[in-house]
Amino acid sequence: METVKTGIIEMSEEAYSEFFDLLEINEIEPKIVRIALAGYGCSGPSFGLMMDEPGASDVVQVYEDITFIVAKELYEEYDGFKVLSDDENYGGGMSLRPRNTDTASGCSTCASGCAV
Repeated sequence: METVKTGIIEMSEEAYSEFFDLLEINEIEPKIVRIALAGYGCSGPSFGLMMDEPGASDVVQVYEDITFIVAKELYEEYDGFKVLSDDENYGGGMSLRPRNTDTASGCSTCASGCAV
């Protein structure tokens, strides 16, 4: 399994295939996907995906047949993102994680409650 690390996204061929199939099943055209910060929880930041067009302050990467966009500040803070396939995520479904986990910590303790 080969993993490619360039620009915004890093993913294996298996993860790409699952992600592409998800877009196809949902008839997403064009295949332009924005990565956005959805909030923070006890496990750290949570990211969402949405269909969007790139803006002037975005970083853009075409990865095979999918275009990924992210705000420049978000890209710089997390150094890009990694998509894991269901198998790579130990059967927990596909996952989107930041490359830089130093800035991706959550609350100091879940017992204290988290502000989202």
